[in-house]
Amino acid sequence: MTINLDQLISLRHWLHAHPELSRQEVETAKYLRSFLTETAQPDDIISLDGSGFAAVYNGKAPGKTVLLRCELDALPIHEINDIPYGSTQDGVGHKCGHDGHMAIMAGVAQTLTDRPAYGRVILLFQPDEETGTGARNCCLHEAFASIAPDYVFALHNLPGFPAGQVICKPDTFASQVKYAAIKMTGKEAHSAQPETGISPSFALAELTLMARKIQAKHDREDAYALVVPVYNQMGVQASGVCPAQGEVQFTLRSALAQTVETMWKELTDHTHTLADEYGLSVTLETREEFAATTNHQVGFDIIKRAACETKREFNAIKQPFRWGEDFGELTKRYTGAMFGLGAGLNRPDLHNPDYDFPDEILNDGIAMMVEIATIATKP
Repeated sequence: MTINLDQLISLRHWLHAHPELSRQEVETAKYLRSFLTETAQPDDIISLDGSGFAAVYNGKAPGKTVLLRCELDALPIHEINDIPYGSTQDGVGHKCGHDGHMAIMAGVAQTLTDRPAYGRVILLFQPDEETGTGARNCCLHEAFASIAPDYVFALHNLPGFPAGQVICKPDTFASQVKYAAIKMTGKEAHSAQPETGISPSFALAELTLMARKIQAKHDREDAYALVVPVYNQMGVQASGVCPAQGEVQFTLRSALAQTVETMWKELTDHTHTLADEYGLSVTLETREEFAATTNHQVGFDIIKRAACETKREFNAIKQPFRWGEDFGELTKRYTGAMFGLGAGLNRPDLHNPDYDFPDEILNDGIAMMVEIATIATKP
């Protein structure tokens, strides 16, 4: 069966108009399950963690099992686009293009209604990518044992690259990321007598400045490192109260997991030193973690070959992307790779309030995924 592009564009627009945040993708999953049942007839649908599910297509002859993944969740970003299918959920929008990824996977499903020539193709519709736990929880779900993929693949649309271009590299493709909070607690006092209390204000200020020094220590031209303060909160809005509690949150990023952990240790060691100096108690909390997405050489080779077979421009980049992607949880466990799909040069960036996935690259994504599955399922 060939794809119905108009149908897929309509699907993408519906998904765009009805975004759901991580761990809340109930209606998204329900709509996709119905769409697949009506238009692409999978052999089985396996329920996984949360709203996640996998559509199974059994091949005509023995071969490999290949898993292709897309994401279900949107972001807590208010859309400012003036488009007919704009978000109907105030403060929530598909600003990472996951609506397009889902539509691509639905298109792949339509091509599989005649069944793969070999093996099995598993289409994973995964929840909760944006907080880094969706892939991990799907892998740990008891039903995932029945999938046992030989290969895993995923794509991500990338504004700033020519539309339809395939972007990939072996080894680290997307970064190791830690998102963590540091809380300091002392004792409140009248702001006219701050010496009678214990305020975390100067300790938190010094800690925030220390982040810049830690980053500079580890950031190199050939291996970047980032320690970025992203949120801070302290005290109440009252002129007479010197605060007792404060919090600062950081994201730490690098292509290397060890670098992230080293920077975090240095940051927390300095936190404890400051806490001792100022007489404060400390609470450390890791909010999110994204394992680095590491492309296996064989996965990279399959993607490169698929780009050649489908006559897509292939861009072998040298440096990994700074953003995190929870597909790294899959490449930790199984052989595979992720690639980027160019979304166009003059387009807003991902996670911007005016971003909208371009329908014109749906065909490119479908063609690549179908060819990857064709290559990788052969025994």
